[in-house]
Amino acid sequence: MKKFLILKVVISILCLAGSVWATEFDNLGTSGAQFLKLDVDARVVSLGGANAAVSRGAMALYYNPAGIANLDENSVAFSYTDWIADIKYNYLAYARPFPGFGNVGLHLAVLTMDDMERTTLEEPDGTGEMFGANSWVVGISNAHQLTSRFSFGVTAKYIREKISELSSGSMAFDFGTVYYTGFRTLRIAMSTRNFGTDTKFGGTELETTFDQDNDATTAPVEVRLNTESHPLPLTFRLGVAYDFEFNEDSKLLATLDGYNTRDRGQQGSVGFEYSWQERLALRAGYKIRVDEESVAFGGGYDFEIPDFGNLGISYAWADLGRLQNAHRFSLVLNF
Repeated sequence: MKKFLILKVVISILCLAGSVWATEFDNLGTSGAQFLKLDVDARVVSLGGANAAVSRGAMALYYNPAGIANLDENSVAFSYTDWIADIKYNYLAYARPFPGFGNVGLHLAVLTMDDMERTTLEEPDGTGEMFGANSWVVGISNAHQLTSRFSFGVTAKYIREKISELSSGSMAFDFGTVYYTGFRTLRIAMSTRNFGTDTKFGGTELETTFDQDNDATTAPVEVRLNTESHPLPLTFRLGVAYDFEFNEDSKLLATLDGYNTRDRGQQGSVGFEYSWQERLALRAGYKIRVDEESVAFGGGYDFEIPDFGNLGISYAWADLGRLQNAHRFSLVLNF
């Protein structure tokens, strides 16, 4: 019965992602809520963005909700991203076991930027008036370990974007699985992210007047401008991971992801993590067929807090080509 259920889950996810694999490059730039493509976990960044089979703890809520299915303690995660053009991206999440209901989690990611000066056709150098913009997503997740080898998770989330007095909102779901093959530490994972409603901006700034006759004696007509709707950046990802254990103290994690978003072609990520005594970690990764982004490096250290839990600190540096580079810091507290 459990094997039949697993098969149904896998087939459902593959069918859901079918339209993604068929995507062509002529859809480039047609999705909204592009901030959802950004990484939040410094560990994932330093692994080249590979995340499907290696996300763990509260960080997994953002990438693959199945990653919290085997969690047996509370997990809190926080990250800070210093992105390009003074853009900041922060993440906060909490996950815990919930007896009788699997494991549950909540996460919030917020993108902010400095205020900008408004420009118009008449005043292209600026009007002196400033406006702001921000984006955020909040989600709730539930995950179950259906067998000793197979886990499944789902996230429901709300996405909000705001530019000046215009805003948009949409609902979406993430689905994920993790399967341990039984061959040593080899695992295979799949995730489908941002499956939901289109996003469309609206607000008071779309209300204006129009003089259809260009005649001072004719009263202008009040009109409301319309904006186009855009689909979310639906993403399907397939990943594998394997641990090469050299001895009791050291091991090397190798992970590879292949993924496709609605508005891009096939891309990939490969990453390696060397860990010593499950405390010190050195990481390197590479993104395949991704404009500007390529190599990334990072590291981390896990501190044991006596009579409380474990605190993991990670840092990642990513090369963004002509956009220079980006830095990320993340903390994960398990207790």
